[in-house]
This record gives sequence, C-alpha cells and structure tokens, in this order.
Amino acid sequence: MSPVIAVAHAALAVRNVTSATTYAWWVQLAENPLPEPLTEREWAVLPLALQPGLPALEALLYDGGHVGPVLCCPRHRQLYVAVAAESRRSLDGERLGVRGRDLSCPFDARHRGGCDGRLWLLPSDPRHLTDLVAVADRMFRVRSARPVAVACA
Repeated sequence: MSPVIAVAHAALAVRNVTSATTYAWWVQLAENPLPEPLTEREWAVLPLALQPGLPALEALLYDGGHVGPVLCCPRHRQLYVAVAAESRRSLDGERLGVRGRDLSCPFDARHRGGCDGRLWLLPSDPRHLTDLVAVADRMFRVRSARPVAVACA
C-alpha cells in the first residue's frame, strides 16, 4: 500500500496553531522515500516558516506557477521547499537562505526527541521543482496583504 493519500482540503494542526490550506495537495505521510522528481534531479532546499510559506505556495499554484514537493515539519512549523540546485548560488538564493539537500530541522532543548510526523505535501503535478523567484515574489505579496490596523481619532 502506498503511503500517499489525496486530500481535498488539509488542515495541519501544530500544537496551538492551525494552518489551513485550500489547495488539494497530495500527502505522503512518510518522510521516506523521497518523492519524484527529487529522486531524478539535482535540487536544493528553501526553508520557510509555515506562515506565510504555505499561503505563498498556494498563491503560486493558483497562479499556474510551478511548485514541487514540500516537506512539512509540524513540530517546528517549517516547510522545506525543493528548488533548483543552481538557486543556491544565485543572489536570491543566498538572500533567502537556500541550502543544499539538507532537510534537517532546527535542534534545540525543547525538541530533543527529534522530528516525528514530518510529511510531504505534493502538488497535483509534482514533476517540477518550485520556482525560487516566483515563490519569493508570492512571499512578499502575502506579507504585504496582511491587514493593517488603523486607529481613528
């Protein structure tokens, strides 16, 4: 039996924080094996916070952009987005913290038990890697779209 299941609308419960997605991701409930295209291509990792990372990836998908496999760590509220390997050497890649194939999570005193429950979020067409410039643009848009409180005199 395959560890991949389809979901119409997923909710990733993270302790006291819930991040909802409206995109119909495929979910691979196990961290291994690596999903395609990661087994066939060179790639690097863009670490993102769950918020605003997930909304930015969704916006990119809804705009018709390429999104590849995304490793989700609910414990650390992190996403690890697969991008082209050459992104690591680009100015945008350096600025955004793109690293090699390192999928490890932060390690601190609160989480000595490691990362259990990590899972892969896969778009409906997982043949591509995520476009680094496009996801950076969507991150900026998602952050800019947050409501701003206005005080009235």
